[in-house]
Amino acid sequence: MKKSLILVGACLWYGLANATPDTLQIKAADLRMHQLKPGLRQYMVTIRKPDKPDVLSQSLWNRDVRLEKYKGKDRLVIRQSWVGADSTTNRRIFSICESDFTPVYHTSTSFRGTAAFEFRQGQVVGSDTTQHNAFKGFKVESPEQAFNWELDLEFFETLPLKANTVYSINFYHPGSRPGPAEKLYEVIGSEKIPTPGNTQTDCWKLRTEYGNGNYAIFWISKKGHEVLKMEEEFNGAIRHKVKLSTSAGKYI
Repeated sequence: MKKSLILVGACLWYGLANATPDTLQIKAADLRMHQLKPGLRQYMVTIRKPDKPDVLSQSLWNRDVRLEKYKGKDRLVIRQSWVGADSTTNRRIFSICESDFTPVYHTSTSFRGTAAFEFRQGQVVGSDTTQHNAFKGFKVESPEQAFNWELDLEFFETLPLKANTVYSINFYHPGSRPGPAEKLYEVIGSEKIPTPGNTQTDCWKLRTEYGNGNYAIFWISKKGHEVLKMEEEFNGAIRHKVKLSTSAGKYI
């Protein structure tokens, strides 16, 4: 009898461990917006390229999340400021969404100039009201509701994460062609990672594949829902984003 119970338990564990993941196609109604806390997030971003393995480029990403009135409506407003040793990598980004992350407006300014977009029903267009917009006249079709891929770190805070699940998200990087496309992110397990105060934080590991061996993994805390770390490999370059626990100064 004991051997039978052990065998049944082992079979059950094997079945769970090898079960086909559930796939959830994310819509705005699926997001847990209460998990997104207003305030400033700062990430130290490092890149190591294969042709210069002893050189580590670094920048500080400031991402400020606010709920504000915009044109008479309560909106989610996210301001970003990327600051690095090389000013050509600096960017200022301003994004407006409805309170359920539905994009409304997005603009980015760098040494290349200004790129501004409006998300409309069924399409994304270059804003014709933003001065010096290099993307005036731009248009891509967006038949299904797309989310702003530039806001992925905040967006992931609102996902209903659970084990053995793949999330299909219709993301769009403003200004890119072709238009929006479904991106798959899979919870591949969980891991406790070191955090300040000689503690460890239990995180979900969310992975996406770019193809040709390229990938990204996000460590998202189970309790606080924050993206604490990202590791990415693309064409041999390794990029890390690590959330700071103490402010490195305000650059918004």
